[in-house]
Amino acid sequence: MTEHVADPGGTADLDRRLADALERLGHGMRSLAQRSARAHGLTPLQQQAVLALSRPSGARKEVAALAAEFDVTTPTMSDAVTALERKGLVSRSPGLDGRRRVLSLTEEGEAVAGELAPWDGPLLAALAALPVGDRAAALHTLLHVIGDLQRRGVVSVARMCTTCRFFGRDEHTDPAAPHHCHLLKAPLALTDLQTDCPEHRPATASA
Repeated sequence: MTEHVADPGGTADLDRRLADALERLGHGMRSLAQRSARAHGLTPLQQQAVLALSRPSGARKEVAALAAEFDVTTPTMSDAVTALERKGLVSRSPGLDGRRRVLSLTEEGEAVAGELAPWDGPLLAALAALPVGDRAAALHTLLHVIGDLQRRGVVSVARMCTTCRFFGRDEHTDPAAPHHCHLLKAPLALTDLQTDCPEHRPATASA
């Protein structure tokens, strides 16, 4: 007979349950993205490209950079961009070196991006119902997980505080602002952690 071992905290399979919860959340996000993209005659990847090109971020607005951003092959992203060009949403222009083609949204593309922006509204509404401290702690935890996955080669692009050379982890005693941004030369509150910082500089492997 197998002896039952008490687990009052319910931690025996906690990591697996967390992974399952994140997987279900991912399914929900994909469903929302598909619904929004379909309503505008786009594929989810085309929607991602339009939204990425509408954001001022550290990402280069080129096909190869977008392919790395969304972890697809360059030909796959090139097909998506070509389709967006045919729809009149994206245009290409020569880069500074005269070879690379820089992508930008057309006026119609900007309008569509504005319509696509609230695609994740149901998730934001669910998060808004939680206390600020809980949301900040969840963001803090997820950024560290994503950073670790990037170092393991699972996530290709992550311009987050926790993967930046300017990030100083646990340099302060305040639990609400334990980290330090050496670019801003200031403590970094959990509520201020960034997921796509334009000033991001990748940390070295040793860091």
